[in-house]
Amino acid sequence: MNTATDRLEMRLPPEEKGLLARAAQLEGVKLSQFVLGPALKRARRIIAAAEQVTVSAKGYGSVLDALANPPKPTRALIAAMRDYEAVGIQWR
Repeated sequence: MNTATDRLEMRLPPEEKGLLARAAQLEGVKLSQFVLGPALKRARRIIAAAEQVTVSAKGYGSVLDALANPPKPTRALIAAMRDYEAVGIQWR
């Protein structure tokens, strides 16, 4: 069972609150459910889109190829790895 303990307050014109309340009544749900349901759905969609990486088939193939056949480390990378090891950070 999900127990709600946090509150969310918002200010809006009385006409808008009345409009929302009437629509919620027509749907047969509480005003908070009427407002929260679509807001949660939108929030999940926005977060999923922000956290998802989309890559073309060609790009995906390039990534797989780079993982299977990594290039030799550059001097800068070797220096950075040594710097990490010098301060006790294990990168392997």
